[in-house]
Amino acid sequence: MQEFLNAVLYPSLFAFLGIAGTKFWDWVKPKSQIQNDNADVKSKELDNEIKSSEFYRNLLDDATLRLDKAIIAIEDRDKRIEERDERIRQRDKKIDLLIDEIETLTGEIRKYKQLNGKTE
Repeated sequence: MQEFLNAVLYPSLFAFLGIAGTKFWDWVKPKSQIQNDNADVKSKELDNEIKSSEFYRNLLDDATLRLDKAIIAIEDRDKRIEERDERIRQRDKKIDLLIDEIETLTGEIRKYKQLNGKTE
């Protein structure tokens, strides 16, 4: 009996356990590998999301700077336009005063000519 155990049963049992262990490992390994692959994929997705968020944050920062510069330029232009408009208003007032003065002087000249006997 001992010879049967040593010659047939023990080697068969070890062979069976070896084959069962190998099959079990072949069954477990893909599942753990899939989990590892999923973890790697998720890690890469997170890295990509972080990179894209940094990219868009930089774009928004740049757009904010450009918008601020544009607003400052528009305000400066508006100030220049207001200054120009004020100068134009002052010139118009001067022109109106000069026209009034010309009309007054023209009236004075007419009176002077009438006093001297000249008619128009």
